[in-house]
Amino acid sequence: MAKSKSSKAFEFETISADEASNRKSTRGRRRSKYSPIGERFADLKKGEVLVFKATKNEVQGIRNYMRRNFEDAHVVNSRSLDGDNFEVYLSEA
Repeated sequence: MAKSKSSKAFEFETISADEASNRKSTRGRRRSKYSPIGERFADLKKGEVLVFKATKNEVQGIRNYMRRNFEDAHVVNSRSLDGDNFEVYLSEA
């Protein structure tokens, strides 16, 4: 005879969208290693460009992160330095 698994009913509550946003952004949420770049980009003023160095693989990761989080509001350019290093230029579109 098979054991029956006890099913637990879901407990619901209704909260405001602001409260949901606050809860989702608190500790325990996965954070990308590129999050600091996104935070600095969000603080850029019109006409400013964020410049930093990254490896070839990191440049692609940054492009993907920015596309996922900022859609078409950004421009990522890069130029090759020595070896596998690049200089990255991040600005508003």
